[in-house]
Amino acid sequence: MNEAETKIMQLELKHIEALDKAERCMFHSDFCPYLELKALLPDSTHDARLRFRIQYTKLYDLDRGGLTEQFKDRYFEILFGSNVMLNGQPDYAGILNEFSAIKRKQGDLAMPFSFVSKLVGMHLESSPIYDRHVLDFFGREAPKPKVDKAKRIEWFVGFLNDVSRGYAIWADASMVRSILERLKAHDDRLRNCHDFRFLDFLVWKVGNGKLLS
Repeated sequence: MNEAETKIMQLELKHIEALDKAERCMFHSDFCPYLELKALLPDSTHDARLRFRIQYTKLYDLDRGGLTEQFKDRYFEILFGSNVMLNGQPDYAGILNEFSAIKRKQGDLAMPFSFVSKLVGMHLESSPIYDRHVLDFFGREAPKPKVDKAKRIEWFVGFLNDVSRGYAIWADASMVRSILERLKAHDDRLRNCHDFRFLDFLVWKVGNGKLLS
C-alpha cells in the first residue's frame, strides 16, 4: 500500500466535524427504509419479495441509470439467491462481469459498481456501500471507463478494502464513536446494525448535504 492510500484512513478534524453535522441532520427517513429492507430480506414469500423489490428500487434508484428490466430481474435473482458470496467472500468480480455484459437502455455497457456494492451490502453489512460521496470523502477517483475491465474491478475491490480498513479505525476513535452512539439512539433497530453501515449513512449524508468544507 502506498503512502497516499495509507493517508486516507486518517480522519482530519474537518471530516469528524462533517460526520457530526451529518448525524445532527439525520432523519428517520434516512435509515428506516434500509431497516425495513433488512427485516424483509429473510422472508421468501411472494408478497415479501415483491415489497422488497419495490422499496429497494425506490431507495437505490434502480429505475434510473438506464437499467433494463433484464438487468433488474437478474439483479434481484442474485440478491435473493445464494450466489453473492464465493468462498466466504463477496463475489464482486463474478457479479460485475455478468452485469457489465448487459446493455443499458442507451445501448452501451457500464460497470455498476454502486449497485453491486448495495446488493452485497444487503448480505454482508460489514461490506461498505460505494458511491460518489464515498469517493469524495476519501479523496479518491475511480478509473476511467476506457481502463481494462479486470483492472477496474481490481481497483474497486481494493478501494472497498481501503474503506473497510478506514471505517474500522474511525469507529474505534472516541470522537467518532460518540457520533455513532448518538446515531444508534435514533431507533432501537439500529443497535443491530454494523458500525460500517452507520458510517455509510453518515458519509452519504455528508456528501448529499455538502457538509465537508
